[in-house]
Amino acid sequence: MEGVVFVLSGFVNPERSTLRSQALAMGAEYEPDWNSNCTLLVCAFQNTPKFRQVEADCGTIVSKEWILECYAQKKLVDIDPYLMHAGKPWRRSSIPYETSEEQQRLSSTKSYKQVKETQSKTTSVPSKNKASHSDKESFSPSEVKKWVIDDFHGTISWLESQEEKPEPHEIKQIAGEGILTCLQDAIDCLAQKQDVRQITEEWSFVPRVVKELAIFDGSEHGSLTKEDLLRKAKVCKQIYKDELSWLDSECSSKNKKPKTDGGGEGNKEGTKARDTAGYDSDETIEMTEEEIDLAYKNFASETL
Repeated sequence: MEGVVFVLSGFVNPERSTLRSQALAMGAEYEPDWNSNCTLLVCAFQNTPKFRQVEADCGTIVSKEWILECYAQKKLVDIDPYLMHAGKPWRRSSIPYETSEEQQRLSSTKSYKQVKETQSKTTSVPSKNKASHSDKESFSPSEVKKWVIDDFHGTISWLESQEEKPEPHEIKQIAGEGILTCLQDAIDCLAQKQDVRQITEEWSFVPRVVKELAIFDGSEHGSLTKEDLLRKAKVCKQIYKDELSWLDSECSSKNKKPKTDGGGEGNKEGTKARDTAGYDSDETIEMTEEEIDLAYKNFASETL
């Protein structure tokens, strides 16, 4: 796949990571978002905002099955059966094409190919000018920790509802990794001065924190800059990591042995780890707003 510069749209981990790794292993290059350097969009759905963007740019769009088939055969297979939209050449001009007829066909064809959809789109794009609460009250640690619990259980439920779902012993780990990967994608977008709302279009299950970041990033009247949102996103990711680690350890300890009246060693270790991070969920709920703000500022300053 030398000469192929691809972008992924509409896929969630672990499938997203698998497709990216397989294409990279065969010599392709990956870009997180479509730009003038890209040659190919690998898309899960037709008529999404990303699909229409690439179509308008006369880019070539294929289904994931093309990457899977290339990887399975360990060679570049015919792209025609997998086309969702044919546009500009899907490899850089320095790479020779198989025939001049194929190059002409790819450049001139402007029709859609019917591709079987493997997932159902469940995520709606946040409203551009609407925020759920004021800028000053946004992303407080106590609120973020509630989001983590909801996202963790919500992601597990979503994974369990898929036709191709992970093994039961892997599902909690995959749910946690997916949440953190989606949040990291949002952080990368903010760092590159890009619109976080594109992340909500690319992921099938979007964590609450990413939805909130997208709402504030798309607001024309908000007081939070991209730099402010980037700082908040980094702090939120640390909270998510610690809370997800604690949730995973809690689930593991419950599966291994019943809880004693005094609380097991696993519970003590989980509490200790969270205290080390500077907060504890049970205690934080009882803190005053002033104490929460102070803890949040201290944590943010240590993270930066």
